[in-house]
Amino acid sequence: MENKSEDNKLKKVRLKGNASFNIREGWLSKGMRAIKDDPLVFSKNKAMQVLGVGSKMVTAIKFWLKATGLVEEEISKGKHKLVFTKDFGDIIFQYDPYFEDIFTLFLLHSKIVSNKEFAIAWYLFFNVFEAKSFTKEDMYLVISNELHKLMEMDCSFSESLLKDDCASIIKMYVNDETNEDPEENLGSPFVALNLLHRSQNNKNEFEKSAPKFGDIDNLAVLYLMLINKTSNNSVSIDDLVNKENNIGRLFNFSRPMINEYIDQLRLKGYIDFNRTAGLDMVYFKYNQSAEHILIDYYTQEANL
Repeated sequence: MENKSEDNKLKKVRLKGNASFNIREGWLSKGMRAIKDDPLVFSKNKAMQVLGVGSKMVTAIKFWLKATGLVEEEISKGKHKLVFTKDFGDIIFQYDPYFEDIFTLFLLHSKIVSNKEFAIAWYLFFNVFEAKSFTKEDMYLVISNELHKLMEMDCSFSESLLKDDCASIIKMYVNDETNEDPEENLGSPFVALNLLHRSQNNKNEFEKSAPKFGDIDNLAVLYLMLINKTSNNSVSIDDLVNKENNIGRLFNFSRPMINEYIDQLRLKGYIDFNRTAGLDMVYFKYNQSAEHILIDYYTQEANL
C-alpha cells in the first residue's frame, strides 16, 4: 500500500461517521434540496423538521453528502454552511437531482471509496483488501491491520467502531433478504451496482464481483481515468488495474475488462492507446477535463 511513510501517518481517523445509517433512497436528493434553500440548514435545530428524519439520520445525511463529494463545508462570518462542490455537486444537482441514473450511483460509489478522510474503512476495503471471497471476520481483521499500519505509533482507534463500519459496508452493497425490520429493509441503492454479494455456497461468506461489461457507462470509466491521469496527460494500464483509487480497485475490474473499456473509448475517439515497448499507455485527447466528461454524459442522455 502506498503512502506509508512517517510523514503520511494518520493522527486520527473518522469511524462510524454515518451513525450506523447507510445512504437510503431519496436522502441525498432531499439533503441537497435543503442545502439549496438554506446552506445553514444542517447547523440549525430545524434540520430534523426540514428533512423529516430523526437526529441521527440528520447526522448520517450530512456525513454522506460530504463523503460523496457532493458538498463541502465553508465557514462564513463564524457560521458553518454547506455548499455544492463546483466540479461535482453542482453538476449532479443540475442534471440528475433525484439520483435516478445508475451512472451517478457508480460515481458516488467511487467518491466514497476513494475518500480516506471520511470513509477510511470503505477506502481500505476496496483499495487494499485483496481477498475475493471472505467472511466478515476476515474483512475486519485485514482492515484493522491495515489501519494500524496507517496510524502514528502513539495513536489508536476504536475496534468496535471499525467493526460497525465493516458491517455497514456489507449492508450497503449486499441485499439482506433475511432482515424483517422495515426500517432497515428500505434498501441501499448501492446494491444495484453488483460489486459485492453473498456466496451461494456459504451464507457466511461474501464475494467481490465486477459489474457486467456495459453496466458502467464508458464515460464513467473515462471520468475516473482522467481524475487519475499523470502530468503528461496519460495513465498506464498497470496503474488502472492496480493503483489505489483507480478503476481496477474501485470497480473490481480485471485487466481484460479494462482493456475492453479502453478499446471502446479509443473507437469513440476519446483516447489513444500505445503498446510501444510494452508500456501499455493510455493518452487522453483534446485536453479533456473530468468535469466536462460529466456534462457530456448528462447532456447526451438528455438528448436521447
